[in-house]
Amino acid sequence: MHIRKFFCTFAPSMDTNSFTSGPIRPLSSQELGANRLTDYELLSDSGHNLIYRAQMGGKWVVLKTAKPTEGEQTRNQLLLEREFEIMHRLDSIYVVQTISMVDDPQLGRAILMEYIHGRPLDRFIAENPSYTERRRVADELMEALIFLHDRQIVHGDLKPSNILITASGNHVRLIDFGFADNEAYIAKNIGTSPSISTEEQLPTDVLLPERDIYALGKMLALLFPHSLKPVIRRCLASDRSRYISVRQVRAALHRYWRMMWLLPVMMAVLLAIVAFLWLSPSDEPSPQQMTEQHSVDSTWLNLKYEIGKQYTSLYITYADSLSHMPEKTMNAAIYKLSGYANELLKEHKHLTDAYPQYEDSLQELYLSHLIRDHNRLRSICEDYPIIYSNANKTE
Repeated sequence: MHIRKFFCTFAPSMDTNSFTSGPIRPLSSQELGANRLTDYELLSDSGHNLIYRAQMGGKWVVLKTAKPTEGEQTRNQLLLEREFEIMHRLDSIYVVQTISMVDDPQLGRAILMEYIHGRPLDRFIAENPSYTERRRVADELMEALIFLHDRQIVHGDLKPSNILITASGNHVRLIDFGFADNEAYIAKNIGTSPSISTEEQLPTDVLLPERDIYALGKMLALLFPHSLKPVIRRCLASDRSRYISVRQVRAALHRYWRMMWLLPVMMAVLLAIVAFLWLSPSDEPSPQQMTEQHSVDSTWLNLKYEIGKQYTSLYITYADSLSHMPEKTMNAAIYKLSGYANELLKEHKHLTDAYPQYEDSLQELYLSHLIRDHNRLRSICEDYPIIYSNANKTE
């Protein structure tokens, strides 16, 4: 009952009885008719299965059959039929398409699937794709997992070799659902992947979506070894701070990427303001102002001290506001930072109007505060994803 409630957080409940509708009747070679299988080629001999490529009707297909291991043949066959029951209802462009279960004269009972011309995720990464390509692959991988979890299915063995990237267009295709689970098959204790899941201290008799989220964090670390650290850490967290759905992971990544795009824009705007003020010609002081200058040095020192206090107070106000807005959007953070620059500019104009004899000195003081405080405020914005993550951990 607890597991059923957990799955309901992903999608409305579905009729899982359809997954246990009885034994599967495979198609015979006669039923395949003109689409006779030829040119068999062994692709993989690992785990409990053998995987072949063959030709059918002028195109390549894949056949997955259980190993005839002594003492385990019946179990392997049941797992194969279980995998077919889960896969043949999955209609997604991000999941390998299952055609049918067949009784092949050479291989026996086998799952007939489409052939994906591509390479596994690790080989794709070794080709050093662009950051944009990596982002698109990550998005498609998350879409594939959302599709599965919405149907109360956990892949359970997410690793580079089970994520194919197509040769045409570099699109994601999930394969190998031998460890996949659904409510109808919970507590089958079929094991987990040795390369990814052994690090995850979860019971092996029940597969939960959080196992896929953990493995997704591992895949993101491979795709983005030098970024996304806050998001990846939360995917791999062993406590309640881990994301509870792939949709949460996707939202966090999109916030991070949006921030990466906004920071250069923000920098360009503020630098343009600084350049404009720095290069703007100032009016020459009048003879009367030059005459009065020597008698107001002490006034200027006092004014400089008061101005420093005002600018610092203004900075603290905006820095504190930025640091306590973890639930607001990145656009709001940028708006706050731009607001600081505007308020500082207004204060500067007010002071130069009130004390024209100090215009040049005020200009230098203003620019020094803007540059100093902008760097500090920008660092707060760059840490925003971390602030957001930490805030969620404490909720």
